[in-house]
Amino acid sequence: MEVKVIERKQASGNRTLYLKYYETGFRKRENLHLTLYPEEGNAKLAKINKETRHKAEVIRSERILNPPSWLFKDPEEDAEEHVDERTTTLTWAQWALDYAELGKQEGNVRNQVLEKQAVAKKIKHFLKLRKQQDILLKDVKTEHISDLYKYIREKYRNPKQIKKNGGHLSDFSLMLFGQTINAMFNRAVRDQIIPYNPVGGLDNLERFYIPDTHREFLTIDELERFLAVEPATEPERIVQKAFGFASMTGLRLCDMRRLSWSHIKPMGDGLCVHMLQQKTKQWVTVPLNEKALSLLPPKPEVDDGKPIFKFFKKNDSVTMYVRRIKEKAGIENKDVTFHCSRHTVATLAMAANADISTVREILGQKSTVSTQVYAKVNLESKMEVVNLTDGLFD
Repeated sequence: MEVKVIERKQASGNRTLYLKYYETGFRKRENLHLTLYPEEGNAKLAKINKETRHKAEVIRSERILNPPSWLFKDPEEDAEEHVDERTTTLTWAQWALDYAELGKQEGNVRNQVLEKQAVAKKIKHFLKLRKQQDILLKDVKTEHISDLYKYIREKYRNPKQIKKNGGHLSDFSLMLFGQTINAMFNRAVRDQIIPYNPVGGLDNLERFYIPDTHREFLTIDELERFLAVEPATEPERIVQKAFGFASMTGLRLCDMRRLSWSHIKPMGDGLCVHMLQQKTKQWVTVPLNEKALSLLPPKPEVDDGKPIFKFFKKNDSVTMYVRRIKEKAGIENKDVTFHCSRHTVATLAMAANADISTVREILGQKSTVSTQVYAKVNLESKMEVVNLTDGLFD
């Protein structure tokens, strides 16, 4: 049997490492849960990638000498051995609906629930066309997923978008659909309804990826010029300071609207932001460097619980002031919105030689494109990253 280490490029730019097993009439793939990061001249990442490749080769050698017992086991046999009440009765269409309801019960934001419900509706329609409404979840194979993806990509039309683009789903919508399908089966595996996720058998060309898009951000020099602008009004000053603070912490506008002094906590010899993100429902803890602290207004003697930055109710008004300040700062050829502050955080952190995992942790992101589990970064590591950016403003 031949065993090879293969790389699969993710939409994020990372590459996931797999082992692929070859033999006449036999082919299987094993996810090593190892990731290579874009190096782009970064010596630290190059060293990490070298160690990761070495680790993959060590595992490959072990597999050649001692092939694991599960390698030769048929997933369909696993399914037959798996005994559970839901396993023998639950249909794919019903699980799609149940999965959406679970998300609602577990506090998913409204858009996430609506996306899951929309996916369930598409699955129901697809199965009706294929006359497979009663297919059990345990009987869904990779070829069924492949057929579904092909239908969604080539034949499905969104009635609400007929006039705009003929009803074709956008690349982003396709990617979101694929993510939801994958998460749906992962949840079924975790709940022990099925033994394995059939999405894992798809080839790269069958999967949905969003094309690389340009994410606008401010360079260090541009951010300094942005913050140096003399505000003409109080609302302009609030937006300017808030944008700068978000550029140090990665907080979204929805969280900046909620940010109060109760979210500013002591950590070591300094302070940090510790809050539950509104969009992802994930806790984020980000140390505050000197620049971020300088952008906060004086703390009141008595905390009234009100937001630190008093924004306009409409996001468009916030964007208007961001663009107005940007123009005063002489920043040209960039369409800057408040959300650009999150991209700016990543730029500053990478300029400070932070690794990608740390940047993800600072932004409070949980990858939905890749199934790779990112290592958690301790608070000291995050403190080191944000403190490194202090020197960029000297």
